[in-house]
Amino acid sequence: MTRYTDRTIRASGQWIKITRDNKDRTFTFARGYEGQFQAHEIETWSFKWVANWEEAQDKANRTIETFA
Repeated sequence: MTRYTDRTIRASGQWIKITRDNKDRTFTFARGYEGQFQAHEIETWSFKWVANWEEAQDKANRTIETFA
């Protein structure tokens, strides 16, 4: 199994790249703004708090809506 997988969510002039680390059992959320390649905020959550891709995408969508 691959160690890392990622997805990017884009909306409201922002992007959030979600990276799942299967070895460390974490999801990392990197948030940035459209037209920029560097993230401004990075959070890492364990599988205890974000268990699967569906929850990770919901968290990313809520974050974008909050800061829109």
